[in-house]
Amino acid sequence: MVHRHPWDQLYVRRGILTIVSLSDFAPQKHTRFALYRAPSNDAGDGTSSEATLDDRLLLEGSTDVMQYTSTNWGWGASAQAAADLRRETRGYTGDYLIGAYDKEKKQVTFRVAPLFTLNRSVKSLAHLSASATEHGAQDNMDYTRARRDLGEAFGNKKQKQAARNLDRMKVNTENMDGILEHVASGIDVSASSLPTDLELNATLNTSRALPQAHLDASEPADVYPLTSLVPATVLNALHTRHLLKCSSQSDLAKALRLTSSPWLLPRMWQIVQTAQNDAGMSRAMELARVGYYVAILLAFRKHARGLSRGDDGMSHVAHKMRLPEHEKDIVMEHLVSQYAEQARGSHRYAMTAIGDTRLFASIIVLALHLEEFSLASDVLAQELCVTTQRVNEILRSLGCTSSQSTKHGVDGDGAASQQQQRKWHLRLPLSFPNQRKRGPARR
Repeated sequence: MVHRHPWDQLYVRRGILTIVSLSDFAPQKHTRFALYRAPSNDAGDGTSSEATLDDRLLLEGSTDVMQYTSTNWGWGASAQAAADLRRETRGYTGDYLIGAYDKEKKQVTFRVAPLFTLNRSVKSLAHLSASATEHGAQDNMDYTRARRDLGEAFGNKKQKQAARNLDRMKVNTENMDGILEHVASGIDVSASSLPTDLELNATLNTSRALPQAHLDASEPADVYPLTSLVPATVLNALHTRHLLKCSSQSDLAKALRLTSSPWLLPRMWQIVQTAQNDAGMSRAMELARVGYYVAILLAFRKHARGLSRGDDGMSHVAHKMRLPEHEKDIVMEHLVSQYAEQARGSHRYAMTAIGDTRLFASIIVLALHLEEFSLASDVLAQELCVTTQRVNEILRSLGCTSSQSTKHGVDGDGAASQQQQRKWHLRLPLSFPNQRKRGPARR
């Protein structure tokens, strides 16, 4: 049987079990309820009267005096709506189940039932509320206008002044749409000039002193990847095959253009020897290229002050670093763009405090790669000509943890000796220092 309802042309399907939520009233026992469904927007639905829990539903009941209507399961409750909207419209999450026990089969059958929230209203007062809604606002405007005209015609001076004030304060909303469109277009124009996410990240990276850690990395090598420290184009432009021809540390020192090196030169000699045994086809050759780049960074840090010497500062620093001709241009362009700042209105570059810290931290991160992420800070501090405390602070800020280790060696008399040495390790998960909370200022 088809039921028609002002809500829409709806259909009832017998057999759907429903649950009703009543706040502070109870319908009469003989109140008859009917379940309606809204027509589907699907063309293939046709004229099917089968209501399902994926439809928009309406539960209605009435007596001679009272009218009961559900307030949920309307617009936004169908399966086509978004999950958040459907949950908000229905007023609950999950599903309610009704269990029916069959005595003959001795089994319980559960069926999903919708939960309806009912509101009640008095039938005889329904037309009054509708009339008040439609005509109340207009009657109030007519009453206000008539009272203003009477005050203007027969009122005293104070009432006439109040009427004129009302006229002066009246807002003309005819051109409001045009004003809103103008404001919206201005917002769109201003928003188009804002930087994108990529531009913001690039700006942050240029102002960041320490390399950015990748917290989702699964290996220590991926926390500070080499590609984020030195571009592949620069690394591939470095010629390192001649390092394999070195037969001693002194030959390697000349190839790396190093004078005194307590850390890099011995470590590079170990790497070069490993690469020589593998004919340059191993991981050692990649580390040799990284070590060669670290030697360039050490030389640049030593002679970076020469960048401020006029317009030929870059050429002066490149000459001091003794860079080969095939590496000079691409290496110097990379170094000044990464670690130096250009003065306004000139072609001069200068090394700032942030650039020096960024260069210092980059050398330490590359040293971690060379040492397989287990580094002795005291030897590196001698290489960089700084205190061990400063190296420890950078390592701690990079997320490294320290531990004591025993270093075995031979003293001057040929006897075995042991020495305690602190080593820093880059392990997952990273361990960053806690920020100190400062107390209130003293007065």
